[in-house]
Amino acid sequence: MKLAPKRLTIEARKLDGRPHYSWNGYVLEQTKDYLLVANTPGRMLFHHRREAVYTYDNFSLEFYPLDADFTVGLDLERTGEVTYYCNICLPPVLQEETLSFIDLDLDLVHRKGVWTVVDEDEFLENQQLYNYPLDVIERARTSLKTLQRRIAQQQFPFDGFLDSFIPTVLQMKRRGNET
Repeated sequence: MKLAPKRLTIEARKLDGRPHYSWNGYVLEQTKDYLLVANTPGRMLFHHRREAVYTYDNFSLEFYPLDADFTVGLDLERTGEVTYYCNICLPPVLQEETLSFIDLDLDLVHRKGVWTVVDEDEFLENQQLYNYPLDVIERARTSLKTLQRRIAQQQFPFDGFLDSFIPTVLQMKRRGNET
């Protein structure tokens, strides 16, 4: 009998510790270095700052390195297209059934064959709003460049590692509405 994947709560927070958004996922693989999390259609994302709930109608695969300043999310669209969404953040922290990270606003998105930096405006706004120290600003910019280099050089997990889990995710059962 195969055990169901362990459920995990993921929390993105702002620099001052306030919740930004959160959702639940299922752990596919956990090592001392990373967590690999899957989601099925019906996933609900709670956007705390906007006081809104969004329901996603696609499968996704998420990679959380526990020693790096980024996360990777793959949205597996119904069309077959795969969109990568990478957050620049402080390294994720796992405590019991919750994985949290400090979102530093800058994101790197791969859609239709092109990598694009997004949310530069949010990064500039939040530098003022949350009074980002200079070392945090520099760390975010350096982390973005390091991530871009990692992708260009096809370094783990951009070496095909994540692609091997897509069939497993697509075979998972859709979830019902959850709270």
